Amino acid sequence: MIKKYWKLIVSIIAGIFGFIFLFSKSSNSKKSKAAKKKIDDNTNSINKLDGRIEEIKKQKTAVKKKAATTKKNIETVKKLKKQSPPKKVVKSKDEAVKSAAANIRRRTRK
Repeated sequence: MIKKYWKLIVSIIAGIFGFIFLFSKSSNSKKSKAAKKKIDDNTNSINKLDGRIEEIKKQKTAVKKKAATTKKNIETVKKLKKQSPPKKVVKSKDEAVKSAAANIRRRTRK
């Protein structure tokens, strides 16, 4: 029926395919391990970056608050600059004469 050498050829071909299958499985497992490692590294780096982003957002809000308070302070200072200083009101002539005399005395003593 089937000659002996045909059985041998078919068994050799089956053996070759078997070896190829075994080696491809091991190489696939190595590739999958490498891919899993890369994925884990990426998730770790993403987590680190997320933490940094949150910290930057906190700092940004703090800086915005400081900027708002300084703007308010600047506006109040500008308003105070525009206002004229209050003038001394002299109530009577006697007080005016007394203050003038006191000023003259101070200047002459020096």
